[in-house]
Amino acid sequence: MSLTLGVPGEPPVFINTVLYTAETEGYFDDEGLDVTLRAFPTGADVGRAVQSGEIEGGLVSTPGVVALRANGGDTVAIYGFEHPSYVIGTTDLSVASCEQLKGKTIAVDAAGAPKAVALDAMLESCGLAPSDVSTIAPGGPQTVDAMVANQVQLAVLHPDELALVRESHDAEVVMTLAAAQPLSHYTAIITTDGQLADSAERENWVKVVRAVQKAITFIYDPANADTVAQIAADMTTRPVEVTRSALDDFLDIEFWPIEGPGLSPDRIEATIEGEIAAGNIDAANAPTLEEVTDPTLFEDATK
Repeated sequence: MSLTLGVPGEPPVFINTVLYTAETEGYFDDEGLDVTLRAFPTGADVGRAVQSGEIEGGLVSTPGVVALRANGGDTVAIYGFEHPSYVIGTTDLSVASCEQLKGKTIAVDAAGAPKAVALDAMLESCGLAPSDVSTIAPGGPQTVDAMVANQVQLAVLHPDELALVRESHDAEVVMTLAAAQPLSHYTAIITTDGQLADSAERENWVKVVRAVQKAITFIYDPANADTVAQIAADMTTRPVEVTRSALDDFLDIEFWPIEGPGLSPDRIEATIEGEIAAGNIDAANAPTLEEVTDPTLFEDATK
């Protein structure tokens, strides 16, 4: 069976390491699947492609999954990655707390994009509003370039991006989204209700989940760290020394779930409520937990 899975980022961002590991180590092949990983600029682009039927599934931010469903889509999360990796990194070592961000300029990806949303949540945790800081949006890789060139000293980053900055500067973490929002949920592999309604197609998605589980087991084995770092380096086009350094940070936060399908009801429901509170979706159209997630594929994959 042939499936195309959309992955966010051009080049793909670090979360996709799990899918590229499944591809590189032959776990999709072991399940009899012919999987193509196709990069899109953003997770939102992946979501639109899944909903339109252009591709069968892919990785989308959890708020994006909620928004798709609220807007009448039939996308559904079948496997989740709960712990966000967003941090506010700084090369200005005098800034060491959330409160000290007031009046500062902070780089994000784009207005309304995931890093900007993460910044707002982190600021809120210490009583600051978005208007208390200035933001610039140089883009994804360009943000790292701007920090390396000392054009900006504060940015919302992932650990691999922070590791790249540290190649040139002393840099520290001011705060993390995981600490600011303990019930946040990061991203998920999605497909559609239409796909899952067909028993044969559903079984292929069970196989995808099983392959992902095998890849996660491989990633967490310390003996495979150098191999995983090389896969991530090839995928992200970052130096392998950077991806190897960052890998430990991702593993420390259990970026990829060790147990279960990564679809904790409390986190998903908190995401739905957060999207309503932020005005991103209307309460009347808000999807239910059962509409947004289907953990039964994991249950079948691990029988």
